[in-house]
Amino acid sequence: MTAEEQRVCMELLQLAGQIIMVSGGETYRVEETITRMGAALGLGEVGCFAVPSGIMISFRLADGTAEAVVKRVRPGSTDLSRVDRVNGISRLLEAGKITMPEALEQLQAIRDEPSSGRWLPLAAAICAGGFALMFGGGIPDFLVAFAVAGLAQMLLGLLTGRMHMQSLAAAFLGSMVETLLPMLTALLWPVIRPETVIAGALMPLLPGLAMTKAVQDTLRGDMLSGTSHGVQALLTAALVAGGTLVASAIFRLLTGGAAG
Repeated sequence: MTAEEQRVCMELLQLAGQIIMVSGGETYRVEETITRMGAALGLGEVGCFAVPSGIMISFRLADGTAEAVVKRVRPGSTDLSRVDRVNGISRLLEAGKITMPEALEQLQAIRDEPSSGRWLPLAAAICAGGFALMFGGGIPDFLVAFAVAGLAQMLLGLLTGRMHMQSLAAAFLGSMVETLLPMLTALLWPVIRPETVIAGALMPLLPGLAMTKAVQDTLRGDMLSGTSHGVQALLTAALVAGGTLVASAIFRLLTGGAAG
């Protein structure tokens, strides 16, 4: 294997793992995908150790030389369709249906394509409205939850995207917005039930994916990743609850506890 082929191999493995990790994939999936792709490329003793904040890859060349690299991974927006596409490229490479340069080109295209995060406000709005109905609300509650969750998600996208705010702090501010707005709306439109609207609007902020990954990693024996995701889920839930309490206190100070 030439030096250029070795460089492409390493870039290919790093990029595949990075895309899976930042798109919401599990650490075990990162490790398995990189190991399979490395074996398909003819590398020996391919090893991968992934944690939520980084990926370590090692392999041995035909001449016995061992190579290793550590890749720092920053959190990104969840997009499980990207995870599925990377897995598809891995399967094609393993089956010999695409070459190494073709696989790298496809991965680079996935990395460079625009994020699907522009649909998150609409998805959050629909989710919040549906939960408001499920919690016993009516059409007015659905409409307010729909609008509040959509606005809050757009605010979160602005804070975490353009202003680079940490996701935990953004969750705290988002829960404050989704608590204050329904309470203030109830002053002008008494027909709505603010507690129902708030409960529905907060649902998209809850860390369901992080908790799921924590359980999966723990059951697979990966205690480091399981603990990391579990702590992240607990902190996010605590901050969402804290933001709700702070917003309620602010509302009582402003209105004397009137509403809702």
